[in-house]
Amino acid sequence: MSDRFVALPAQESVVAELSAVLPTNAFATVGYFESRRRTGSDAWVLVRRNASGHVESGCGAFILRRGVNRKLEIPSLPAVSADSCFWDDLWKFCRRHFVTKLELGTFGSPVGVQIPEFGTCLPHARSEYILDLSLDLEVQIDRRHRAHIKKARRAGLIVRRTRSVEAVGTHRAMIGCSMDRRRKRGEDVPTVGPERDFAAFLQTGAGELYQALDGETVLSSGLVLSAPKGAYFHSRGTSPEGMAVGASHLVIYHIMTQLKTEGALTFNLGGADEGSGLERFKKRFGAVPVQLPSATCYVGPAWARRATWGMELVRSDGLLVLRSISRRLSRRDHLA
Repeated sequence: MSDRFVALPAQESVVAELSAVLPTNAFATVGYFESRRRTGSDAWVLVRRNASGHVESGCGAFILRRGVNRKLEIPSLPAVSADSCFWDDLWKFCRRHFVTKLELGTFGSPVGVQIPEFGTCLPHARSEYILDLSLDLEVQIDRRHRAHIKKARRAGLIVRRTRSVEAVGTHRAMIGCSMDRRRKRGEDVPTVGPERDFAAFLQTGAGELYQALDGETVLSSGLVLSAPKGAYFHSRGTSPEGMAVGASHLVIYHIMTQLKTEGALTFNLGGADEGSGLERFKKRFGAVPVQLPSATCYVGPAWARRATWGMELVRSDGLLVLRSISRRLSRRDHLA
């Protein structure tokens, strides 16, 4: 088996091969790759083949041009060590395609990913929370969560499963409600993603919405990205009224039981900061934490890195960030 990783345009046949060897990874499906193409990315696969020519390992890589940057995003890194030739092959790919910014993600990645020093990098440790669907789910759920699920049922809530693009608006509204609550608690929260991204997941079959309804009113909504044997909880949100009746608990319970019935092996509830309320919420469903690295790297010429850092500084308006940038660039400009 060759140790080298080869970059190939993401034709459906190659993506299908990758999906077959990563059956629980929702970021390696034909639908996911198509959704990224529809939202403006050039889609590639980085794959390692065995002596017979079959895909053994790999990941998706998506190039998007933004301003002075040509960004390459890898949402779900394979299990590669810091000294793997994967990184040398990735560096060469970035050079060939004039990539300046590299987003190295580990959404749904296996344990064992290591990210080396790579250009000018900002590393970040993160944790994801994974449900083993082969276990008895009723036993895994904390009694407090079970009480919320019963409360939602007594309130008459039902869960709708849909790929209708018309449901995207309510999903984004529910995320906005959750972000507002976190913002009021002093947390740094992301903005709600653009409507076209959510719509693309539904239109391509990459994902589905599960929504708790009181009559015709949506109280909680969750977007799940699906793989042949697994799923990833992409985003969720709940209104204040939904919080009062356990709507979010009911949505997650419905998702996990449906996935188990359909033969899925794992349900990844996504990330959360250690010690946070969100971490406790996910653990009480029986989810087990997995520690993973991630990083944002600047791999283009020094002037492009400086311009990028400068724009991010304007957005963040932080003196400490400026000092950090200065130190990093002075140490690492020789890598350009």
